[in-house]
Amino acid sequence: MTSKERVLMAINHQEPDKVPLDAWLAPEVADQLIKMLNVDSSKDPFALAKRLGHDFLYRAVGFCEGYSTIYDESKKIGPNLYQDDFGIKWSFKKQDLGGYCEMVEHPLADLRNYDRFPWPDPLKVSRVGLEENRRLIERDGKEYGIIGAVACSMLEGAWYLRGLENFLLDLAANLDFVEDLLDHTMKHSLALSRELVKMGVDILWWGDDFSVESGPIMQPELFRRLLKSRYARVFGELRGLNKNLKIAFHCDGKVEWALDDLVEVGVDIINPLQPDANDSAAVKKRYRRNLSVWGNVDTRNVMSRGSAQEVVEEVKKVIRTLSPGGGHLLCSNHTIQASPRALDNAIAFYWAAHHFRGYPIHLEAVKEEARTPRVV
Repeated sequence: MTSKERVLMAINHQEPDKVPLDAWLAPEVADQLIKMLNVDSSKDPFALAKRLGHDFLYRAVGFCEGYSTIYDESKKIGPNLYQDDFGIKWSFKKQDLGGYCEMVEHPLADLRNYDRFPWPDPLKVSRVGLEENRRLIERDGKEYGIIGAVACSMLEGAWYLRGLENFLLDLAANLDFVEDLLDHTMKHSLALSRELVKMGVDILWWGDDFSVESGPIMQPELFRRLLKSRYARVFGELRGLNKNLKIAFHCDGKVEWALDDLVEVGVDIINPLQPDANDSAAVKKRYRRNLSVWGNVDTRNVMSRGSAQEVVEEVKKVIRTLSPGGGHLLCSNHTIQASPRALDNAIAFYWAAHHFRGYPIHLEAVKEEARTPRVV
């Protein structure tokens, strides 16, 4: 069975030969694995993913491309200062092991800039990423599942431009502006999504972190007015281009409260269903054939600080909870960050995945967990 066949069966809630596999790796962790496995990624940026046994591939475009700005010397405008195509400024925050990029200036922090803001042409600013997606589909589209990733789509694009604190204040005092700004970011991400769907991606991935671990960052009624209505328009249009298209949606934090809304607007796959904020077993039971889960091996605690044995047990737990009956894409909950345990635990993750993801699932406690989920 090809990786593509495996992915398509799983997201159609059938059991393939194995649970499809993915993982998110910080650059420092990926570099260690590349060196250890002697992988040549000079001609194929997906060489490591293929070597590790991933079943689907993706190259993100849109607002999320800003996170790679710090690796592009042509966008350097000062000491440890970079500017992306939207005018957002970034810097790199180095830590003992690795580091992270951070937005340090937002072009719409001053609302006086809004009326004269030069909205970039999405097909021009993401032309390199779109071309890489086209080559990816041509080279690997028959063998692997291909995701069209517009992962930081509308809400996130808006606050990247405005600044998170300013945007949250706007939700309370300036809703007309918020509506207009969201229309702009929606149209930008939709234009990219159309191109990816026309290219032939199997899954279209949108995402906005509208929740934290305790719940939504806005009232559910406001979420439905501002976000849900726009998601419905976007996903409806994209399905008009390809009726078989699957929609994946990323939201960190507690997302159970919004799953009915997301399913209603056409979301097929939720990522990552953060395991320390949601009841995975209850979600599996409630949504059955209406929603697949792309996740959700704990990264914050187990992958970052746990022992190799704890990683193995976590992978087994996730498989036995989410994989029976299909509808599961096994993945880390989020990026496996550089830590003293990162390399050993990444190795343990892949060892466990390749040993325990075969169907039929025969791991202990499947029946016990299935009988006692908490109802959403």
